[in-house]
Amino acid sequence: MVLRISASSRVIRAEVLDPTAFAPFGEVIQNPATHSDTPNLRRMEANQGSATKWLDVTKMRDWYGLGQSRKPAEVAMNMFVCKPRQLEKKDGRDVFPVRILERHPFTPQTFLPLGIDKAAGTCYLVIVAPTLPLRSRKSSEETLEPAYPVPPPRRKRSLRERLLGARPNLFTNDFSPSTTPAEPTSSGPRPKGPGLPDLQNIRAFIARGDQAITYGAGTWHAPMVVLGERAIDFVVVQYMNGMAIEDCQEVDLGAESDGDGLAVDVDGPIGQGTARARL
Repeated sequence: MVLRISASSRVIRAEVLDPTAFAPFGEVIQNPATHSDTPNLRRMEANQGSATKWLDVTKMRDWYGLGQSRKPAEVAMNMFVCKPRQLEKKDGRDVFPVRILERHPFTPQTFLPLGIDKAAGTCYLVIVAPTLPLRSRKSSEETLEPAYPVPPPRRKRSLRERLLGARPNLFTNDFSPSTTPAEPTSSGPRPKGPGLPDLQNIRAFIARGDQAITYGAGTWHAPMVVLGERAIDFVVVQYMNGMAIEDCQEVDLGAESDGDGLAVDVDGPIGQGTARARL
């Protein structure tokens, strides 16, 4: 079931993709030798000195242990052939209407474009949103079934447990080990959480052909949007366990009654129009 939420009528401006601006949502993969804005990465020589190896350019972590099914996930590598999207005109400018957002609750997702030069007349638009705090399990968010898991409240420890550090009493045999499932062993940034997308702080970035991106686990984002003259082949890497609701969750963005809904301006100084050469 896809949840439908209302989006106010407004147009946001696309930004040029750079790692610092995109950091709250994931990682930008690009050659540090040709992109001065790349965060510091470790490097080493490889292939008998004929190659430079940059270490840990992105992080793929499996968080499916947090899912309700506890079904293990495997790495999936798929190819998406994404055609250019149809744009609309608003006040004489090219805009892309945002009608749907999705997230992959327990896995990062990396998009690797193939065969697109940075100077080509094709680029792609990355649309992302922060995650709102979960208000209540009695709210409309329950319609994302089964609900994205929320850690159970911590049980208040008894005085005895606090004094013993929750360890077995050496003089009795009445200690019972915890039945709480163990947390996944993945480290690093945790999934974004169970809340709905924050549409007031949605952002959009235009990526060149020599840039790849990784959405952080649970990051709300639009399906891939290709701009320009030709399709882009993307190799997409993520974890999947075959449980549809755990692999992907979606919300439809419906326009409020008096507006056109949410759109991204891809024209002008940083978008598809006059500054294509700058990208």
